[in-house]
Amino acid sequence: MNINKIIKKLFKKEIGLNLDNPEHLKLVKKAYGSYWIFKNIYEKMYRYYKGDTDAIRKYLFVTERSNLKINLNYIKKFIKEEVAYTLGNDITYESRTDNENVVKDIEYYTAHWNELHDSDLMKYLIIFTKVYELYYIDDNADFCSKIIKPTEGYAYYDESSKKILFFIHAFKNDFDTTNSYIDVYTADKIYHFDGKFNEISPPTQNIFGEVPVSIGELTEEGFDDSLYKDLKGLQDAFETNLSDIGNEISDFRNAYLLFKNSQINEEDIPDMKRLGILQLPGEKADASWLIKNINDTFIQNTLDRYEDTMYQLACHINHNESLQSNLSGVALRSRLIVLENKCSLEIKAHKNIVKNRLRFLFRYLDLKKNKNYDYKDVKALYTPNIPTDDLSTAQMLSQIPEGVISKDTGRGLFSFVNNKVVEAEKVKKEQDEEIPIDLNTLGDEND
Repeated sequence: MNINKIIKKLFKKEIGLNLDNPEHLKLVKKAYGSYWIFKNIYEKMYRYYKGDTDAIRKYLFVTERSNLKINLNYIKKFIKEEVAYTLGNDITYESRTDNENVVKDIEYYTAHWNELHDSDLMKYLIIFTKVYELYYIDDNADFCSKIIKPTEGYAYYDESSKKILFFIHAFKNDFDTTNSYIDVYTADKIYHFDGKFNEISPPTQNIFGEVPVSIGELTEEGFDDSLYKDLKGLQDAFETNLSDIGNEISDFRNAYLLFKNSQINEEDIPDMKRLGILQLPGEKADASWLIKNINDTFIQNTLDRYEDTMYQLACHINHNESLQSNLSGVALRSRLIVLENKCSLEIKAHKNIVKNRLRFLFRYLDLKKNKNYDYKDVKALYTPNIPTDDLSTAQMLSQIPEGVISKDTGRGLFSFVNNKVVEAEKVKKEQDEEIPIDLNTLGDEND
């Protein structure tokens, strides 16, 4: 049967994907080949995040001269700043139907997760513009998640509906780093192969009823619309020029002492260095250092231009610039408006992953805990870690007539309130504890 016909039937659910079928396995192998094509691109993007740039790898050495290589990683700096802005504060949740149990269960059944999970997910999303989140149940029967970088996995999905047909996870065992292994996730089973698609163990059951993976996409253009693509050339040029000027300075140690109209015996040189004295014959004799005349202004202007262009393309501001001492929170916020707009788009991409995560979490709670929730009822709240003027917010709320804005909405405007539901419970508890006791309502000692 033609592979294109198989694909159409699979997406229309006319047949189920079965890797015991040679034609279906052929489709998976074809997708695995596409994974390797993109893997090389994503690995280079990851290299640049780690500071392993072409400028450092291919820096030209000059024999018998200084060959320092200076690494200055702006791509990592910008990505870390964006992760800190977007997820410096924890994600909180609220129910659209004021169901407090659903929020408590989300926090309880994900309490064992790594605290850095969401920030790492955002980090890889910005680096690659694509990332996968895989869901599984561990040995303790807990709902867990694993971040799969595009260098480690590939999802085959329908472009129009974004429905995933299968997911390929390529990895190496911690105890055997030489051999490669492949897990293929389908709607009902998980197949286990070696690096050559030889089955190494029987398939395991997939209880979720669909491929347990979320796809995070930052932009439709993929890596063509990434920080790596925008800054790679500037990053290489900056490191190359900075290394060149560093080596020029180091090569000053090799400056030569030039003698005019005189001749020095080689035996006298050690005594001259020890005493710090040169005795030159004749009036026309002269000695001076032969050094390069470097235009430091031109070099600094070039480096500054590179740096400023990188900040502009990344939509960041240089926090090392001196600011006015009386700068208000509103003024600081206005300087960050472009970066804040960029981060808001990254939050939306991250939120798409969280929505699908909740859908799988609630399916797990339904199957294992007999709890039925609707993921559409939950709203994920992100609090950007950026300067806010809480004093102005408090003054604004104090001037608004009662009944115009709810207390719940007002609490959410403050930067130090991360969870409006929990904060409301704390306020209610404090109010209950502070209710005075009316002694007149009490009975006598016999009551």
